[in-house]
Amino acid sequence: MTVDEPISISDYQANWPAWFSEEAQAIRGLAGVVGIEHFGSTAVPGLAAKPIVDILVGVDPWPLDEAAKDKFAALKYEFCGDAGIHSRLYFRKRGAKAFNVAVVKWNSSLWNDNLLVRDYLRAHPMEAAEYAAHKLRAFAQGNQMLLAYSHYKNEYVANLLARARRWPGKT
Repeated sequence: MTVDEPISISDYQANWPAWFSEEAQAIRGLAGVVGIEHFGSTAVPGLAAKPIVDILVGVDPWPLDEAAKDKFAALKYEFCGDAGIHSRLYFRKRGAKAFNVAVVKWNSSLWNDNLLVRDYLRAHPMEAAEYAAHKLRAFAQGNQMLLAYSHYKNEYVANLLARARRWPGKT
C-alpha cells in the first residue's frame, strides 16, 4: 500500500460542506469520537483545493484500537498508517465523493493547529488567495503526486501556521 497518489486542484465547490456533513454523520457514532470537524482547504470558502474533503476526527482515548480501525474499514476507508505525521492516523476513501480522515487525540496540538489554520484562512481572504496561488504554482511546476505536492507546501504551511498562532482573533 502506498500513500502516494495522483492529485488534481479544482476551484472551490459549494457542495463540499454538505459532503462533509453527510460523511460526518457516519463517522460520528464510532467509539471514542469526541469531535469531528471539516478542515483543510475544502473547509475554506473560495479556496482552490484537491477535490477531497478533509475530516478531522478527535478521539479520546488515544490511540485507536484495532476494533475502531475496523469500523472505518466497514465505512469503506483504507487505513494508511500515520502517512508521515506522528500522532495521526490517516484513512482515505475514494469514489464519486472523496474523503481524507485524520484521526488525532482530541484537543491535542494537531487538533488545535489544524483548526487554527482553517479559521485563520476563513478570516483572512488575502491569505487564502495567496495560499491558493502557492498550491496552483506547486501543481503547475509538476508536483502532481500527493507526496511531492505536500513536500512542496511544507515550508509554506509551517509559516502559515506561525502567522495563525500570532493572530489576535484566534480562539
